[in-house]
Amino acid sequence: MRHLTVSGFGDFLGVHGNRLIVRNGDNVILETALSRLRTIRIDKSVSLSSNLILACAARGIRIYFLDWKGVGVVEVSGMHRHAVVGVRKSQFECLKSLQAQLLAKEIIFSKIRNQRAVLLYFSKYLMKRETAYGLLLRNAGTRLEEISNLLNTRASGPDWKNTVMGLEGSASLIYWNALKEARLLPETFQEREGRGSTEITNAALNYGYAILHSYIQNALGNAGLEIYAGLLHADRAGKPSLVLDCIEEYRAWVVDRNVISLRCKLGSEQNFLDTALKKQLVELIDKTMSTKINYSQKQCKLENALQRQVYKLAGAIVEGKRYRGIRFKW
Repeated sequence: MRHLTVSGFGDFLGVHGNRLIVRNGDNVILETALSRLRTIRIDKSVSLSSNLILACAARGIRIYFLDWKGVGVVEVSGMHRHAVVGVRKSQFECLKSLQAQLLAKEIIFSKIRNQRAVLLYFSKYLMKRETAYGLLLRNAGTRLEEISNLLNTRASGPDWKNTVMGLEGSASLIYWNALKEARLLPETFQEREGRGSTEITNAALNYGYAILHSYIQNALGNAGLEIYAGLLHADRAGKPSLVLDCIEEYRAWVVDRNVISLRCKLGSEQNFLDTALKKQLVELIDKTMSTKINYSQKQCKLENALQRQVYKLAGAIVEGKRYRGIRFKW
């Protein structure tokens, strides 16, 4: 367990020697070595000791506090970071160059291709029992492939950002409509809604993206990149634009697939996202991130592959190297 999420009402996090202790009243819920942890995510109504904060800072363990939507609003980390200034100077210079355009297009290209991979992943199983729905997903996947190819021919010139976002929006509409029409999502789901949605599937998706957000932010912090200076998403006070850029590659495969796997519980057994369902979703996402994938001709945990991808992105920003996003195999 490298990433710990604590969400129980009244839970307390402390430290004893080199071990983290989670208690609720007099009951010890969890005890684990600090050396095993990389991040700690803390939900509302959870408290912790200052000694634990110091112990985590000394070991480079980041602590994220989540709001009621599951979105990280506070990060607590140590002050010992290396080579941050040089990397960030290069990042700000890159944002004005053609390289920024190429990187943004590659990220969205990878996002659309990974949405296609999710459709084909479920199509493979539906073809065995519900051929019509399987074919529907295959056809939608073909349309996504066509849209992704347009990024190389249309997204250029001074208005390239709007073109990229327009193609991304068209692909997302096809993607979500296909999942809905193939009955892979509950009937309560009508369209994709962002933060604050009360519809349970959207609420689950948003919570899952918030968990993935912490993985991305941690990886970017390790690489010394400025999370508020994005390649594609607009700059705005308090908006971690680079995190929102980088998360695009992984949304469909890491979060959407797992939310779909919970569809029997969404909108039927219950219509709100409770603590138990949140815990189950976190476990599924953490399991996905610890699953090995083929990466650079080797077997590698997805979490480690993500970190290497971020280091490659930093290399593309600082040294102008080519960046290629992850394409998940279905």
